[in-house]
Amino acid sequence: MHNPCSSMISRKASQNLSKFSKKELDSFFKQAKRVYKDQAFTILTNPAELDFARVLIAVPKKYGNAPERNLIKRRLKSIFREERLYEKPYNVAFIIRPSAKKLSFDDLKKLCLNVLR
Repeated sequence: MHNPCSSMISRKASQNLSKFSKKELDSFFKQAKRVYKDQAFTILTNPAELDFARVLIAVPKKYGNAPERNLIKRRLKSIFREERLYEKPYNVAFIIRPSAKKLSFDDLKKLCLNVLR
């Protein structure tokens, strides 16, 4: 049987997957713990304050032009949504570096799942 409460949470999560207020961002970075770091990424986590987890993706201009930066953001959000990582009890921040361009979608997915599961 379909649980209406869970679908409401997932709908709400997908709409607000990456929205943080300034106050929430300040709090996030004060309490964040680094769970992964390499030459392409730094991944930070912090306990979720809402019923669902959110994702923050920071891509500096050094990464490339706007379409390139948007592509990596779309890919990470898609992985977060498809793999239902918003059901985890923690928010996630990805800090991207230019060497992440070399990673394919499948490589990104494997990395995210290995680190966040």
